[in-house]
Amino acid sequence: MKYMRLLAVFCLACLVVNGCSKKQEEADKLEQEMMAQETAVDSAAVDTSSAGERAALDAAAVPREEPSPFVPVDVEGEGYTVQVASCESLDYARHLVQVYADRGYEPYLTQFEFEGQLYYRVRVGKFENNSRAAALKAELIDKYSVDAWVDVL
Repeated sequence: MKYMRLLAVFCLACLVVNGCSKKQEEADKLEQEMMAQETAVDSAAVDTSSAGERAALDAAAVPREEPSPFVPVDVEGEGYTVQVASCESLDYARHLVQVYADRGYEPYLTQFEFEGQLYYRVRVGKFENNSRAAALKAELIDKYSVDAWVDVL
């Protein structure tokens, strides 16, 4: 009888540990997917060709006349927005805008200067009231674990 109780406790402990490890595996998998999305751009930018070859490929591949679809905008008016990032790199800020656009949101860029340094803000949505912006902030934090906050336009 004593061994049966010990066996039951051992089996119960194994089930609890197995259940927790599956949750951790799911969280790890989600984190890896998010990291893979963000590092895909970084790895695509790495090129082993010489500087001359890269310059020739860049000149041939990217027409210089076309502006980027994600340029900083001046947002005027009243309301609220959710800021998800502030970057020194315009390229990285554009990448984040593309990521949030692919996720189904309406992101945009703004820029501001602080102590001589230019920053690019990645923001999502324009709302008339704070409660709708706060709901989007909560959704972004819950889904993507970002450090987002509501800001006044």
